[in-house]
Amino acid sequence: MTLSLTNTLSRKCSPVKLSKAQPVKMYVCGITPYDHTHIGHGRVYVTFDVLCRLLKHLGYQVNYVRNVTDVDDKLIAKASQQGNPEAFAQVAEHYYGLFSQAMQQLGCLPPSAEPRVTQCIPEIISFIQGLIDKKHAYQVGNDVYFSIESFAHYGKLSGRDSQALQAGARVHVNEQKHHPGDFALWKGNNEHVFWDSPWGKGRPGWHIECSVMAQKHLGETIDIHGGGMDLIFPHHENEIAQSEALHGAEFAHCWVHNAFVNIDKEKMSKSLGNIVALKDLFAKKDPMVVRFYYLQHHYRGPIDFSFPDLDAAEVAYKKLIAHYGTSALTEPIDHDADVASLKQALCNDLNTPQFFGLVFEQLPRAKKDPTFAYTVGSLLRDVLGLTLEPLLEAVCEITPEIQALIDQREQARKEKNWALADALREELTAKGYKIQDKRT
Repeated sequence: MTLSLTNTLSRKCSPVKLSKAQPVKMYVCGITPYDHTHIGHGRVYVTFDVLCRLLKHLGYQVNYVRNVTDVDDKLIAKASQQGNPEAFAQVAEHYYGLFSQAMQQLGCLPPSAEPRVTQCIPEIISFIQGLIDKKHAYQVGNDVYFSIESFAHYGKLSGRDSQALQAGARVHVNEQKHHPGDFALWKGNNEHVFWDSPWGKGRPGWHIECSVMAQKHLGETIDIHGGGMDLIFPHHENEIAQSEALHGAEFAHCWVHNAFVNIDKEKMSKSLGNIVALKDLFAKKDPMVVRFYYLQHHYRGPIDFSFPDLDAAEVAYKKLIAHYGTSALTEPIDHDADVASLKQALCNDLNTPQFFGLVFEQLPRAKKDPTFAYTVGSLLRDVLGLTLEPLLEAVCEITPEIQALIDQREQARKEKNWALADALREELTAKGYKIQDKRT
């Protein structure tokens, strides 16, 4: 089957040109480990885990690289809050460990390589010098900036006009820059965390890191580059500019971006205080339920997260376990013709909602035909990454805070204050607790 994906660059869903003669080169932007892994991270890496699994199922080898930004202003700030900015490496290692654990719980396969910025400083310096030599970058004091006006195709991924650009996210503001949109390749700094370079002490800019790590592990041109849609601009736009300016070759053939996870129809952010950490979610729901919940949505559509929807996902996932997870067969059965429509749904821009729709339609057949159930179950495990193992019943912990809300609601019901009782029910639901009233 031919795999088609929506390419952000072309703005079309079209077949991805791949060869089985050599590994598919796939790069996905990783985390900056300065805080707990949240449900937005989970969605990104489950999406690309399924893509990686599907490519392997279709007979491709995959060289999947996912970086770790283990030095960054946010990491240094976190270490400073703990009293020692030079301890950023320990902060990064701590949160990276929690991230790795969460990915394992979600059933994500480890990438082929997981390079770290701090391991690539010499390559980063060499890359920047190459851009300076080609007149695509310039030095201001101890800083080095990329000149977006030197790259004729700047804005082709995001559709933004370089003439109208203002300083974007993580773009270092400096009045000596040639253009407001010029971004830092090297940030001069001689305090706490720095490396020596031809331009003075400092550390790399954010965008240059991924260009260098992708080149180091995958070469000048890669097949698929992925990440969350929030990275389209400026991060991925700047990766293209840097890499193509230096090498004169297309950086990535296909750009794939997943949509956000929203809370109350707003994007998660620390400023809004609506971050949902995976560790907290896993305390309430099995990670496989969370993975299934992600995959019920198409990767390009936003998810409006809610606990009632997660409860519904759990009910549906238990049906999958009951029908496809208990087959006693030990040898694979040739049912390719029977599951062709399932595979076609996945090959059509990773249409996991359509895939599951077809799977649930076939529940009656799965009940009667164990070989068919085995085949579909194998697909669910190998490509969708769902273990289909029985779920352990969670122990519901009633904290003093939750008990107080329950007591308040019970009192409101006794007083027939239905509006207050309903409001308290909604508050408990939002905290992950379902209230079941008994008839009296």
